[in-house]
Amino acid sequence: MISEILPQIIFGWPFIIASLILSVIGVAAKLPKYLVAGAMFFMPPSLYLSGFPSISWLAYLLPFCILGSAYFIGRNRLWISWLLLLPPVAVSVWLAFLVMEQARNL
Repeated sequence: MISEILPQIIFGWPFIIASLILSVIGVAAKLPKYLVAGAMFFMPPSLYLSGFPSISWLAYLLPFCILGSAYFIGRNRLWISWLLLLPPVAVSVWLAFLVMEQARNL
């Protein structure tokens, strides 16, 4: 039972949502350690997303965008940190849209 649920948690929506929440809190509170945790949480879903041919190369870069955001928080460049969070958020929204469209067409 747990062996079936654990991959769904690690590679699925729980880790994606947790990663984005940690990342937004990290930028808003100017805490780079939250962004590092967010990047670590986003690594398994990004590996899963690399299977989509249209974004395979981009998926590998998404955790590094979050790490780059942590770097710029340390350099007091808040606006660059927010910009670097856009690709992971955009890909997550795109994936949510695909899932909802697929569920609607069933």
